Amino acid sequence: MRVFFSLIVLCFMLATCEGACFMVIFKPQLINGKVVWPTKCVDKYDRKEHPIGSRWNTDECMRCECLKEPQGSSLMSCCHRYGGIVIVEGCKTVVNPVTCKHEFYRHDDPSKRCDV
Repeated sequence: MRVFFSLIVLCFMLATCEGACFMVIFKPQLINGKVVWPTKCVDKYDRKEHPIGSRWNTDECMRCECLKEPQGSSLMSCCHRYGGIVIVEGCKTVVNPVTCKHEFYRHDDPSKRCDV
């Protein structure tokens, strides 16, 4: 019964968690007296350039997209791929950098996974 209750609580937490998102707007630059609108986005994590209209995953488990705004500037929008924060009593939550999924390890023995 205790395991069943824990699973119900975990499902509720997973359903209500939201991942974090952010946006970066790349504004035009003034070069030699002329306004130059950006034609790409620069990823703030790895400094790689991405063309407008592209989507990519970062090593930090973010899903990003480079868009063009109607007024001409480019916009980079990124959201966590793992869906936010999950807390399981007695366990430490770790986001696996390869799968971008939550993994749970016991506080009293971090080498052992929690039964979730």
